[in-house]
Amino acid sequence: MHFAAAGVDANPISLILWGIFVGYVFTSVGAAGGILAGVGHMSLFGLKKANMIKPMNQILTLVSPIVGTPLYLREKRIVVPTAVALGLGGIAGALLGSYLSHSYLKDLSTFKPYFGIVTLGISIRIAYECTAKFIDGQKDVKAANNLFAAKVKELKAAGKLNEIKEIGVNFKKIGIQNTFTFAGQEFNYNAITVFITGLLVAVLSASLGVGGGFLLVPFMTSVMGFPMYIVAGTSVLSILVSSSTSILNYISMGSVLDLKFLAFELIGVAIGTVVAARISKYINARYMKIFLAVILFYIGLKYVLPVVGIKI
Repeated sequence: MHFAAAGVDANPISLILWGIFVGYVFTSVGAAGGILAGVGHMSLFGLKKANMIKPMNQILTLVSPIVGTPLYLREKRIVVPTAVALGLGGIAGALLGSYLSHSYLKDLSTFKPYFGIVTLGISIRIAYECTAKFIDGQKDVKAANNLFAAKVKELKAAGKLNEIKEIGVNFKKIGIQNTFTFAGQEFNYNAITVFITGLLVAVLSASLGVGGGFLLVPFMTSVMGFPMYIVAGTSVLSILVSSSTSILNYISMGSVLDLKFLAFELIGVAIGTVVAARISKYINARYMKIFLAVILFYIGLKYVLPVVGIKI
């Protein structure tokens, strides 16, 4: 099938299958959805317009935030003031990042190496998350996750799921310095630090055309010490805000989207998201991350090395 706006011929089945892969990996690993979307657009399907690729990447990464945000809110698994601070910083960062990228990375010859460098960094980060040192450092986080999961299971069995608000996120202090409790544990953070982080992450993610979860998740788990049960929801809400801002800004600056091309991919992403939710618990997450790290490292090298005259 010919896709006029994208200027390419592609098999719709291939688009759906690739979307399934992107959706599955993004949902099960929690990162690299936008990177994989970009790889598909540039290397598999041959899109040549960098400023079309970026917002199309981000649209594919919005499936999970749109589906997941209402669920996380209902279960009180979003630190809303944190998400707001990240989102406000994200709006400013997304506007700046998309403007700079649209103006200075409008050709694939300049965008690809930049994309490759960041992809290499992400691959190294994911590989680090598979090390014994990182896993041991997450024991306290896992303990909070397990406590919350056990309590939710208990409430479900008793038909009292509405009482989840008592163990979910509850704020004690909101302002520059914030304090909240989750699953019986108390957490503190500075809103200015969160705002600045949201801004910087959004500048990078908007310039690449990705969601930014690969930076937000490590920031909240490793730097802020939040349990993953609330990190996932908090990050997807802030990504929803910043990515939407970035997409709209690219369009306002003249980026054209191939909606028919996107429709087939979105069908696949939706399927992949559902499949991952059902079967990812039966697949070793560490092995999945190692596989993804190797793939991303190879892709990063493939995009970067040609700059110095080396092709792989």
